[in-house]
Amino acid sequence: MMPLPPSQVHLWCCRVDLGATEAARRRGILSDAERDRADRFHDAKARIAFIVARNWLRRVLALYTPVPPPQLRFGETAFGKPFLANDGDGSRLAFNLSHSGELAIVAVADGISVGVDIERIRPISADLLAGCLAPRELAILSALAPTLRQESFIRCWTRKEACLKAIGIGLNGSPASFEVSFDPFGARLLTVGSDPIEAELWQLADLEPAPGYCGTLAARHRGWSPIWMARP
Repeated sequence: MMPLPPSQVHLWCCRVDLGATEAARRRGILSDAERDRADRFHDAKARIAFIVARNWLRRVLALYTPVPPPQLRFGETAFGKPFLANDGDGSRLAFNLSHSGELAIVAVADGISVGVDIERIRPISADLLAGCLAPRELAILSALAPTLRQESFIRCWTRKEACLKAIGIGLNGSPASFEVSFDPFGARLLTVGSDPIEAELWQLADLEPAPGYCGTLAARHRGWSPIWMARP
């Protein structure tokens, strides 16, 4: 099995924009539930992306456990965050999956609950801004030059989503309830409500998986380093 030091978080990124024939081949190691979920996608591109991302997740996790990819079993927390449900080795293995556009990424850690989010940089709507930014963040974004706002918001959004995914609540939580940095080279959690200590417990890392994308890796744990194992 691949070694995973507790001070490292491994990152595995792949492309999901494959042809229908290749996607059908990769569908083979998915569970019945995953295949049923894939079949519910009406859009062929979205269906292929889901199949390839889930195939990638299984293949990556199998590198760290003695269980073959088709035999990996997943459970979910009350908020829908998946975890490995196989008995024995791998019980400490923590992971998170994100995909956007043509890319999917898997983060893997030993005993550290991690959240990862990548996003293709694209136009954004005013409704989305109002729903996920705290008042001070809205003011900072509004003060930026118009040419910088789109990427700045997407980067900010990945930082918030990675934090929410790290604690296992994802979009069930309110992204406007905490503040993150806008610094393009310094991802940080700044404030969490009125708690003066919580933000200091977190570590965030900026990710640049490919041109035209940005992302964030987050954990309520300090002292780890992100290690790229595969990039497209």
